[in-house]
Amino acid sequence: MPSPPPPSDPKTKRQTLRRHGTLNPHPETVTYPLFQNSGFFDADDLVQVKYEMLRQVHVDQRSVSESAGSFGLSRPSFYQAQTAFQQAGLFGLLALKRGPQGRDNLASRVQEYVA
Repeated sequence: MPSPPPPSDPKTKRQTLRRHGTLNPHPETVTYPLFQNSGFFDADDLVQVKYEMLRQVHVDQRSVSESAGSFGLSRPSFYQAQTAFQQAGLFGLLALKRGPQGRDNLASRVQEYVA
């Protein structure tokens, strides 16, 4: 089954990546050749960048330093991505939402205090 084509408008794709928290903040630092002028590999897509970095080390047997550098990331970023991928697969490479994850009961506490 063929995969759906990527969004035709790069601006729309960047907005979508930003909205989902997967926009690479520094795509210009990705120097790996497949990401240069490719219709498939996209340096703006941080999940794709991290996955390809991991693949380079585990499949192509490149060093962690060399691979991380060519994907514009640090060695600690490699190890964080590796652990996240081992624990949760591709979902582990998604950025975690920052801030409170649950409902804040501040409003009910304020109402109790006022009463």
